[in-house]
This record gives sequence, structure tokens and C-alpha cells, in this order.
Amino acid sequence: METNGKLQFVSMPDIPNSSKRVILEYVFANHTNYQFWSRVKVVDREPKTVNDCPAWDSYMWNSVYQKDSEFIPMLTKPVAMFENPFLKSPHKLVLCDMWKTNDEPAGINTRVQCLETMERLKNDPKTGFRPKVPHDPWFGIEQEYIVTRSDNFPASYEPKDNDYSTLILYCSMGHVHDRNVALERDLSMKHLQACIYAGVNACGCIRENGPSQWEYQVGPCPGVEIGDHLQMSRYILLRLGEQYGLRVTLKSVPVRGEAFFSSGHLNFSVRKMREEGGIKFIHHAINLLAKSDPIPLLKIYDQTLDQGNTERLTNTSGRWHPKQDEFVFAGDRKDFTTIRIPPLVEAEGRGYLEDRRPPSSVDPYAAAAGLVRACIFGDFLRPGNEQLKDLSVWDKDPSEL
Repeated sequence: METNGKLQFVSMPDIPNSSKRVILEYVFANHTNYQFWSRVKVVDREPKTVNDCPAWDSYMWNSVYQKDSEFIPMLTKPVAMFENPFLKSPHKLVLCDMWKTNDEPAGINTRVQCLETMERLKNDPKTGFRPKVPHDPWFGIEQEYIVTRSDNFPASYEPKDNDYSTLILYCSMGHVHDRNVALERDLSMKHLQACIYAGVNACGCIRENGPSQWEYQVGPCPGVEIGDHLQMSRYILLRLGEQYGLRVTLKSVPVRGEAFFSSGHLNFSVRKMREEGGIKFIHHAINLLAKSDPIPLLKIYDQTLDQGNTERLTNTSGRWHPKQDEFVFAGDRKDFTTIRIPPLVEAEGRGYLEDRRPPSSVDPYAAAAGLVRACIFGDFLRPGNEQLKDLSVWDKDPSEL
């Protein structure tokens, strides 16, 4: 809240729980897949697993277009359960996805499609290929966000005093640019602590290079769990923002026409990439990506109506984001790089690749499934590259590549 022009942190006081009754906060993304709603249910005993949490009814739009006719009754089905950092244990945060009926997923439900793609890795119904060694896909997402003013500009943006084309804020402390960075940093660190308490697999956070821009990382998470953990981490961030009285945006371009961009870099590996000699399998996957039509995957990465990621990838005012129509693989460099191999991965000869094209508003379920389809199955390969769809390569020894 505002007090004498200064923002004060408002925290919910701890209230002893003298009953066995437990508060379940049901969390679900709306039609955008990066904005959230919640409802609260009280149950008579602590659930031991997410299967102990009952389904519930709600309303939601059935597509991203948010038409009145598509705002319909739906079911919220629990898919993942976390500890509640706001109310403390035994109370829970329960992540749900949306279903039109008990058997039909909502049009906005990309989690079901992600599960289908991860199952395809075990046994591809199109080719009948079943890998000798399970692929065991891991994902990580670097989630950037911006603390904004009421006009959506970054809270500390001061163009009269700073040249943002040359200013380096990345990981800096005590910078002369700082205005309310202490409060933003406290939000960043409290968010990390809250995620760890909840059981979200958050693995770090940093100050990013844009004004009032921050980042945290989630992963590695196997398969569809990357979506579950990222979505809950986003919800916790937005809840904390409410308590701090701070506006937090996950939009990739919060102000159209301005060079404020946020991304959601997607890291990916399968077991062969992480084992000895895995760098050869990483290069094979990158080769598939390089020879694919980028448009289908970019549409999967950004399913929002405003298509802000297109503006981000076509803006040439900065060099720290990839280009829309040019595939750039430049090793460990970040300048305009589409796909990056981190320095430690290059040094160790195994690990993962980083796709830098997804926006901060990325749907993690759709993106994880899309990247698997692109760099394992070759679903988006341009004509003339069909030989790269040979899945038997994943059963080979690195020396055979």
C-alpha cells in the first residue's frame, strides 16, 4: 500500500491452525495462460497427494479470443499440489487445468497436448519408434518480468538521466540508476524463498539488464512438470506483487513501440544430450531447428492476441534478443543468437541447449511440446530435409554421429 509516498510491504499475519481443516487455494490460468485466477475451498483433512483434491466447477473463456459466447461453465481439475507460502502448511496451493466436461479438455488446455507429446517420446505412434534408452526430457525456463508504473513503463525508467542503449544493469548492485531497486530486490528474493517453501523447483534469480527488470529460473523439470512449476511460480510472484503494492508484468512488450522486452528462454535436453559425448546430440537437435520453418514454432511460443513477441524479435534497437527471420547459432554468445549452448555445456561436452525465442508470456506446456516436436521429431522441417526425421539416431553411440 502507499504510505507517505513510500511503498510498504503488507504481509498476512500467521494465524494458528487449531483445527484439522485445511485451506486449499485453487490456482488456474485464464485464457492467456500467463494471467491467473484463484478460488478457495476448505476441506476437513490435509490432502496427501493432488489426487485427494476434488475437482471443482468454475467459468472460463474457451479460447484466447475472450468472446462472451465462449465464457462457459467448466471444471477445474487439480494437476499439482504445493505448500502454501502465504498461509503456511498444512494449507495448500492446488494448480488446476480447465476442462469443458469431465472427458473433454477446454480449448485453452495445452497441458493435455503436452502430455501427449511427452508420451510420444516413449513410443511414437507415427513411426512406431521406441527408444532403447528412455529420452527422459528435462526443461528449464528463464522467466523475465518487469516491475511497472501505472502507465506500464518500468518503475525506474528515467530516459532523461540515462542512456539505456549503453547502460549495463545486469546483476549490478548499488547502481546510480537505482530508485526503488531495494524493494524490487526484496520482492525477487522473497519470491525465491516462497517458491522453495512451496516446493516449486526454482533454482535462482538475478537482476536483468532492463530498468526494473528481473529474472528467475525454474528447472530442470521432467516433461510436463515444467509447466506446473512455472505456472505456480508465476502465481506466487503475482500474489507477492499484490502484497508489496507493486505492479508486475509478464508481457514480453509492456509498452508497444518501446524497447522494453522480456523473454522466457527455454532450456531443453534429453538423456543422450546429458551423457558423455552428448554435445553431438545437442548439435543434431540444433541442426533440425536450423532447417525447420520457424513460423509454426514461433506461433506455439506466442499464442497471445497482441503478438508482442513478434515486435520483440523484429525490433533492432538492441542486440540481446534473437531475430524473427534469421536462425543464428553462435555458440555461447548472446548477440542476436537464436539457439545458444551455454559455456559450461560446451566445456563439458554435454548438457542442454537454450532456445532464446520464447517470450516472457510463453505458455510453458505448449512451448515444451513444440520444442520436442521440432528438434526430436522434425515436425516443422522444410522440404528436402526429411532424412533428419530418422529417429534411430537417438539409439546411436556419440562416436557414430
